[in-house]
Amino acid sequence: MAKFFKLKGKTLVLIDWANVYGWFKNLGWEIDPKKLYRYLENYSQIVDIRFYFGVERDNKKSEQFQKDIEKIGYTLISKELKWVPVSLDRAHFKKFLEELSKITDGLAKSNASFAEKLKKATKIPIYRRKCDFDCEIAIDVMKNIDKIDGLILFSGDGDYAVVIDELIKLKKQAIVVFAKGHKGKEYQDRKKGLYLCSVDLLKNALK
Repeated sequence: MAKFFKLKGKTLVLIDWANVYGWFKNLGWEIDPKKLYRYLENYSQIVDIRFYFGVERDNKKSEQFQKDIEKIGYTLISKELKWVPVSLDRAHFKKFLEELSKITDGLAKSNASFAEKLKKATKIPIYRRKCDFDCEIAIDVMKNIDKIDGLILFSGDGDYAVVIDELIKLKKQAIVVFAKGHKGKEYQDRKKGLYLCSVDLLKNALK
């Protein structure tokens, strides 16, 4: 595939893999890490391709993926992911719980025991995987900011908008690659100095 980006000088690439992996369902296709690396290494201006990945200890598939990423050639930044409890009684589950309450109220007449168990179940925390690299990515940008002319960030997370703003203030080239439905609202009013690239434009090279 022909080169898509017009880079202005020494460029650092940062890939927040948890964010990118989360795109796949909406995209309807998956990004091959090996193809991604091969595509990026065609740009002579790119000085480093950094891959941020949270490894799940004692999970052979996760640990092997980490090894594969290093073999491909990426600079791997990794740490152990955490399992964080998410209680169903939190505010953003309010509508769901209201509907569930109607169901349990109806069941109370026909199956009181089951209805009570269902209510208790909503108080039990659900655990979700969490491994953010916001701080690591921000620090890496600041450490390299005097050495580079531009940045390509594979993440649509709006938390990184402040870092992008800093790059633009310093007249650096800023490219954010995102997937539809995965672009933070923080980027909506940032037009001058920022290039927003839908990953679908790179599909032929990365799928």
